[in-house]
Amino acid sequence: MKFLIVNTFHYYRGGDCTYTFNVSKLLKEMGDHRVVHFAMKHPLNLPSEYSEFFVPEIDLVEELAKKSIKSGIKVLKRVIYSIVSKKQLSKLLDKYPVNIAQIHNIHGHITPSIFHVLKKRNIPIIWRLSDYFLLCPNSTFYSKNRVCEECKGKRFYNVIIKKCRKNSYAACVMVMFEEYIHRLIGLLKLVDYFIAPSNFLRNKMIEYGFPPYKVIHIPTFIETKNIKVSSEADNYFLYSGRLSYEKGLKTLIKSMSLNTSSKLLLAGDGPLRPELEKAAKKIASNKIKFLGHVGREKMEEFIAGASFVVLPSEWYENLPNSILEAFASGKPVVGSRIGGIPELVRDGETGLLFEPGNSNDLAEKMQWMIKHPKERQEMGQRARELVEKEYNSKLHYKRLMKVYKMALNEHGKEVS
Repeated sequence: MKFLIVNTFHYYRGGDCTYTFNVSKLLKEMGDHRVVHFAMKHPLNLPSEYSEFFVPEIDLVEELAKKSIKSGIKVLKRVIYSIVSKKQLSKLLDKYPVNIAQIHNIHGHITPSIFHVLKKRNIPIIWRLSDYFLLCPNSTFYSKNRVCEECKGKRFYNVIIKKCRKNSYAACVMVMFEEYIHRLIGLLKLVDYFIAPSNFLRNKMIEYGFPPYKVIHIPTFIETKNIKVSSEADNYFLYSGRLSYEKGLKTLIKSMSLNTSSKLLLAGDGPLRPELEKAAKKIASNKIKFLGHVGREKMEEFIAGASFVVLPSEWYENLPNSILEAFASGKPVVGSRIGGIPELVRDGETGLLFEPGNSNDLAEKMQWMIKHPKERQEMGQRARELVEKEYNSKLHYKRLMKVYKMALNEHGKEVS
């Protein structure tokens, strides 16, 4: 079978990119499949034999900063309905025909305009979602430091009223038009199936009006064969991810004033770092260390040495890779009871849950972890067993192939 995998960025930039490369490798290893990539040109892109067909790069932030009519039109033409993406994809498919297309993150650069190209060629479209953009113009259900669902019922104009997309009216107008126009011209109806990594996301899609039969829950997978279980633990616990407002890091820092027996390491960077460092100095500077950006191999070492991993998010996390990575190393997670986190962190089994935004509750759960090493280790063992059983690559491939076959049959195509 020949697959088309579409993702805006073709380098390791975030969870959507990591999944793109992992699923491409999986498809090649598990069957006699060819994977054709379509993305945007970028200096950091990994080598690809298909790169000559990638769409030209556009820096949306830079263009919007120009505040000119010409730049505004250029951005809208690219963000709403990209003609250049259609042209480039047509050229790619002329040379490399495919049986099925799997879409990942395409908003703002490639756009769903490519669905018209795919439908014209009778190529089934499977859209694997990594955020909430189809429901929320800000993509996170988070605004002004709280969970927000005010755009429910297609009231996407609220994104402008609340100015919640990058705190920019220009960006808000852009995504509002994107949401409305894509629905007006029926682009979302061209998708055969949506894949939701968490049941939480699937339920939200249905709640917001998407047909239940079209939204299928397939969790992310993690390859554990090269990840050793580490029962050893140094005197620290770990947060890894973006340092941004929705991640609940202010709550985490505050909770450290109530925790005196272990250190916190924060791996990652982001806009909230200066504010967090300032707060850490006041509260517990000797117990909190900022690591900045950490490479993959080094991150595995930090996870292996941690007592446990903490994820204090205050937004609707989908299915965080950081939890899967912790579980693969045999480390339990203290996570907030929100979004898709409870689907992985099973309270008392693979970790502990706490009330989002409640620093006292978080501190209590972290202290329990620190004071109960035997139970903590048992949780870590169960966490590893969970990812081996339910989040493995073979099961993920089997689930994907079932969706592919349904889509191909509906298009009157033979399944190879």
